[in-house]
Amino acid sequence: MKPNTRSASGALLMLMIVPVIVGLLACMPVPIGDPERSRIDPAITGVWVLLDGTDSSFFAFEPYDKRTWLLTGVPIDAGDEAALDDFELENYSDLADFIDAGPVVGRDGLTAGKIANYKVWRTKLGGEWFMTWEPKTVFDNESFLPEVWFVFRLERPDEDTLVLTMLDDDLFDGIEETRRAYEGVIKRHAGNEALYSEEVARLRRVQPEHLVLFRRIAADVLETD
Repeated sequence: MKPNTRSASGALLMLMIVPVIVGLLACMPVPIGDPERSRIDPAITGVWVLLDGTDSSFFAFEPYDKRTWLLTGVPIDAGDEAALDDFELENYSDLADFIDAGPVVGRDGLTAGKIANYKVWRTKLGGEWFMTWEPKTVFDNESFLPEVWFVFRLERPDEDTLVLTMLDDDLFDGIEETRRAYEGVIKRHAGNEALYSEEVARLRRVQPEHLVLFRRIAADVLETD
C-alpha cells in the first residue's frame, strides 16, 4: 500500500481522526523514525490550535516520556448558543476575541463530541525534521499497532507556529513496504519539494491567558463521555 489521503483502514480511522485535518493527512504503511531513539522538543509541548474559518481544533502535546508525546486532538463543535457567526476564527486574533467574549461551553454552546489520541515523535532525515503520528486504539491485531501512520514535514517559522506539511505519494510508488525503504526515499528527497503536498496545516500556540477555553471544553467532554 502506498501513502494516500484515504487509507485502507477506512471508516474506522475516519471516525477517530479530527475531521478538520483528515483531508491533509498522508497515510504511510510503516512508521517513520524510531520512537525509542527520538527526543521530544520541549518547545512543542503544550496546547496548539488549528483555525481555518470553518472548523477548529485544539491539539495538546503532552510528554509521555523523554522521547514521545501523547497527542490529544479536540475538535470544536458548536451548538445554537455558541455565537460563532460573529467570529470568523481564521487567525489567532479572532480566537482571542472570541475567548474574551466569554463563549458558552456545554451541550448548547461549544463542546467536543469526540477526541483523537496519537503517539507522536520526531525524526530528522536529509536535514529536515519530520513528525510521525501513530493513532491509538485503532488496531486489528495483538501488537496494538495501527495499519497506517501519518507523517508530516515539521517546520517552526517562529516559536508560536507549527507548520505540518503532508507528504505526496508519487515518490513512493513501487517501493518495498519497510521503514528502511520509506526512510531512504524521504532522506534522498527531503530537499525536493516534489516530496511534499501543497496541503499544509498551520497550528498556533495557545497562549496561557487563553487556555481557559481548552480546559473548559476538555472538562465538558470528560463530564459527558
